[in-house]
Amino acid sequence: MMRRRASLFAAILLASGGLACADPSFEDRLRALEPAIGHYPADFKDKQDEAAVKARYESLKRDLDKALKTHRGDKKLLVQRGVLQAMGHNFDRPGAWEGATNDLTAALKQDLDEVHAILALATLWVNSRPDLAGKAELLFRAAQCNLGDKPLEEAQRGLFFAFYYQGKFVDAWRQAQYLTHTWPEQKNYATLLDLGRNAAQKQGAAAPQVAMTTCTDKVPSSASRVKP
Repeated sequence: MMRRRASLFAAILLASGGLACADPSFEDRLRALEPAIGHYPADFKDKQDEAAVKARYESLKRDLDKALKTHRGDKKLLVQRGVLQAMGHNFDRPGAWEGATNDLTAALKQDLDEVHAILALATLWVNSRPDLAGKAELLFRAAQCNLGDKPLEEAQRGLFFAFYYQGKFVDAWRQAQYLTHTWPEQKNYATLLDLGRNAAQKQGAAAPQVAMTTCTDKVPSSASRVKP
């Protein structure tokens, strides 16, 4: 169910852009993979393209593994390998989900304010397991904390999914209203607005006021609290 919903929203995520990369040494290679595997479902043109993309993935994974053997525990490299493995999860590469979770959690143990790791982990969790939607909500809120009153689109967008998958439909409706109000150029947010409104109205809810979701529930200081 979660993967089918993630497929429905893939166009929205593509239109809004992917994660920024922490280390420029691998940035170009990570970004080059995003159009094909930076979302679920992966988008391969044909079998030949699929083989080529997966080969580039494996090559980058080997290089990141090698770099982390030399620079063990390097936070930037952990974030990048975590982001890469989150992409691997999008084409169901065995062990990618666990690898991404382990790397990104390890990076957050070093720095709970590492926004790239927060967003990557939150996005991985919210689109894969409904029981992690609550933890993903805390992570998206934590990412927003780092920018204060300046809205972080990826965090605000992720919060819609976190609310929706928890069954917090009024919050999801409010969040979709905020997205369409703040980023009107993103026409695909109208899809989220319809989903949130329809689900909330089925529960008899009235329209909520438009408001940005803030960081009232910041990610806990204990690293164990960000584990699945």
